[in-house]
Amino acid sequence: MEIAQQLYKDFTDEQKAKLHEIQGIELRILREVDRICEKYGLHYSLSGGTLLGAIRHKDFIPWDDDIDIDLKRDDFNKLLSVLPTELGEEFEFINYNEYGEYFCDFIPRIYYRNSKAVNSFSTDGGKNNFANDSRMNRIFIELYCLHDTTKESVKSQIFRVKTIYGLAMGHRLIPTDSSNYSFVQKMQVKVLTTLGKTMSMKKIYKMYEDCVNKIPTGSGDMYFKPSVPLPVQHRNVFPKDFFASYTKVPIRDDMAMAPKEYIKVLEYLYTNWQDLPAEKHRHPGHFELLKTEIF
Repeated sequence: MEIAQQLYKDFTDEQKAKLHEIQGIELRILREVDRICEKYGLHYSLSGGTLLGAIRHKDFIPWDDDIDIDLKRDDFNKLLSVLPTELGEEFEFINYNEYGEYFCDFIPRIYYRNSKAVNSFSTDGGKNNFANDSRMNRIFIELYCLHDTTKESVKSQIFRVKTIYGLAMGHRLIPTDSSNYSFVQKMQVKVLTTLGKTMSMKKIYKMYEDCVNKIPTGSGDMYFKPSVPLPVQHRNVFPKDFFASYTKVPIRDDMAMAPKEYIKVLEYLYTNWQDLPAEKHRHPGHFELLKTEIF
């Protein structure tokens, strides 16, 4: 394919093979989630770049190396409650509040046990990561909750989430590099992380949960995803009718769930979702390919 050639012109055959292998493992995790959701009558949908890949390429985006899925709050909570007992032995579910006093972020993940990876959590290009938890050094997919909200409430909720995230950053094993921040941003980070260190992660998680669950399930006219990266939170606020019903879409040799209004979702997320990004952005973002092992 032309797209693959544009991606792979600077890739070795070994890198190509490893990226395809990582994607295959993530599809294996997705199939397990699909099986469990079907068993319990839950609805999930491919999300973000995973949805974009499925619709634009009927596969992964050729350079992408992760899978994200969305669930409405009730389905999300039900899935998280059954994952520990329903997952096959190859997989392990870890919720965002299960890393002790270190902060990863607010995203639950399902890891593939039979893998060893250097990924975007690494603090040293090796096995050490910012939550000080070796379980994170594996291939994973991420689970996102669509929280009920309103047009009137969502801006204040996003502001509060950003503040809470700053407090939680005080609990990284190694502080995030802020060398490229403005003076004001550096001061904000310093104040919030210093204050956050005086608070327990249990308290910070409670603040986060109170904020994102402010609007009762079934109320409001919008959904928002508070656990996405802070710079794109404002784009991850959707009218509820985008997720009124679901359909199956192809992704490689599999079929997975997507909202029937997936075009509207993609138009919300991306200015021109059918266009490829600049070549400099066409690269994997989560895994050091040749430092990832699957056994």
